[in-house]
Amino acid sequence: MKNPFEVSTPEGISAQDAHELFVDVFTDFHQVPKIGHTFLNGHRGSGKSMMFRYMLPDCQTISRNCSIAELEYYAFYVPIKLTDINYPELERLHDSSNTFFNEHLLVTHIASKCFKQLLTHKGDLNKYSEDLSTFYNDIFLWHVDLSGGDIDNCIDGENLTTERIIKSIIKIIDGMVLQCKMYCKKIAMNKNIPNTYSGPLCNYLDFLYPILNELKEISLFPRKNPFYILIDDGGYLNYTQTKILNTWVSYRTSSDVSLKISTQLDYKTFSTINNKTIDYPHDYTQVNIASVYTSEKNNYYRRIEKIVSKRISKYLGKEIRPEDFFPTDKKQEGELEKIRKQLKKDNYSKEREYSSSDAARRYATSEYLKRLKRSRSGATLSYAGFGKLVDISSGIIRHFLEPASKMFNECLSKSNISIAEVIEIPVGIQDYVIKEYSSDFLEHEFKKVIQEHGDVQVGERLSKADKLYNLINGLGQMFHRIFVSDKAERIVFSIALNNLPDKELSEIIDLAEHYGYLHKSTIGNKQGTGRNKLYILSRILAPYFKLDPSGFKGYRFMNSELLKLSLTDPSRFEKEANRLLFDEDSSQLTIYDQLS
Repeated sequence: MKNPFEVSTPEGISAQDAHELFVDVFTDFHQVPKIGHTFLNGHRGSGKSMMFRYMLPDCQTISRNCSIAELEYYAFYVPIKLTDINYPELERLHDSSNTFFNEHLLVTHIASKCFKQLLTHKGDLNKYSEDLSTFYNDIFLWHVDLSGGDIDNCIDGENLTTERIIKSIIKIIDGMVLQCKMYCKKIAMNKNIPNTYSGPLCNYLDFLYPILNELKEISLFPRKNPFYILIDDGGYLNYTQTKILNTWVSYRTSSDVSLKISTQLDYKTFSTINNKTIDYPHDYTQVNIASVYTSEKNNYYRRIEKIVSKRISKYLGKEIRPEDFFPTDKKQEGELEKIRKQLKKDNYSKEREYSSSDAARRYATSEYLKRLKRSRSGATLSYAGFGKLVDISSGIIRHFLEPASKMFNECLSKSNISIAEVIEIPVGIQDYVIKEYSSDFLEHEFKKVIQEHGDVQVGERLSKADKLYNLINGLGQMFHRIFVSDKAERIVFSIALNNLPDKELSEIIDLAEHYGYLHKSTIGNKQGTGRNKLYILSRILAPYFKLDPSGFKGYRFMNSELLKLSLTDPSRFEKEANRLLFDEDSSQLTIYDQLS
């Protein structure tokens, strides 16, 4: 037995475990397994890599109980994050040379990964050794020769085992990669070296695409269905490689080879090598996990419920409802129920039947926290309970599993019991761990932002990391003030901008989205003539700022100039935002009125 909530990388999960633990999310993201180029965007831990893991043939054959040849598609997994194909020294070469080298590195990296995956099918491929030998001798080596590779010393594929043939293909491809890398090292050490590269250069249309198309003719594969190339963490490609990949998308070869590209909302450009943009939805489809789960919270709740149930069943051998395994704070719920009853009584109206229930739903936690503050006992909201933990995870599956894993370990440590004896996570442990997790998300995890964006630029007083920290703190504190006020809408996590943010504010908001502190959406404007930008604070920060992650969700309209104040002048932003909060007519004021 092991911790049921332990987070493993998809690469480290067996096909059987992936099949048993996977919860079908493709009803929400139906474009991903369909034919066509697709971008899958989401924060770290949102489930992108797990989707890709489930799409691989070893999982698909188990899930569909069929052979590889009967699959709807055959997917190759190509991670980008842990690679060394990004050579900055290439940028000093002429545009065409830089493009040729980068495409060669990208093509050969993908090709090598594809054929290494085939080694997992070497037993099945033995049945088609003659076809594979023909592919190697007549197709593969011909394309290597066409690309400038040396085939004179390549072994003949006849009478070789399938494993030897595949390993020979991988060796040839890796050799072509090495030749290019050696050249990159030479120009890195000697910037005056002339462009004298005489090695192979592979590209998509003349090498990768035709080779995969011909490989598909081997009867092991679903010959009439496409190959998918699952490119994980596409944001790690350099700028030129990103443009190259977009160029492949623009070729519209998806009926034979579909590109599925995951990003952590950090894709560098949607321009091609010719500086033309690929068009959505003409060239590709796009899925943003956070946007889907922000608008479809009921679906997300059900997903987590199934994930937790499967894990408890598999690793603990028990059938326990997630709501029972992560119980709520009964004392707090009792106090909240008293407040709800009082609110219903105080707000009862014959003319408005639902006003009392609406008031109870909106204000109970706010009134409860205000009572705790007045008592000066130091107590605050408890964030225990499955529903609250789901809300706090804010659409990111990892943000549920990681704290749940820590809670489980803490339970074992403090209770001195075995894994098999765990039937619930005590309320105190849930509350302690999730508050620590929330604090770490802004304080400890923010060190990554500082490493990347902590340098102060010439002419600036603050770094981008400083401005981002000010923005998140300013919003969190403003939302807390609203929560403990007497406003009609108190549970607020969003701001809607009346006008577009300028370049500086946009850059900081993009950083906030990339690191998962904000989610982006849109909302209808007050005039009903269009839509405004909406920015939603991640509910992972609810415990940190003492907010209610559940219940009625309001939003505040604000001019972008006011929000920009938070980047460099937090105290003035707090003053102006506080005045805006308590001025019922402030949403009608101009920016000059707001900042006077």
